[in-house]
Amino acid sequence: MSRVTVVFRWNGAYWGFIDDSRLYDRYGRHAGWIEPGGDVYRRGGGFMGEVVDHHYVLRNRLRGEPVHRASRPAIPHGFPPGPLPDRAPRDHRHEWSDALPWPIPPPTLPTI
Repeated sequence: MSRVTVVFRWNGAYWGFIDDSRLYDRYGRHAGWIEPGGDVYRRGGGFMGEVVDHHYVLRNRLRGEPVHRASRPAIPHGFPPGPLPDRAPRDHRHEWSDALPWPIPPPTLPTI
């Protein structure tokens, strides 16, 4: 059984979740994956950042860019957790920036 970890932006806004080493946005869209050690990659293979304090993805601006990975197909999540309340913002960290894209565009509605 997988364990879902909720993910927030450093400013406290609810962003999405991690399930089975896959990163999903708040709408359940597959955004990337987490490698052993905590590095996070976009679905297209580009480096995004690293998991910090289990619930955040930050980018250390002093760290070099790791090797680009092969892209991965989207794996939709059937049941994203319901909207969660935001958290209080965290204190600023020098040389670190939030790696999660914001704002997250809502899903497009199917045309009838």
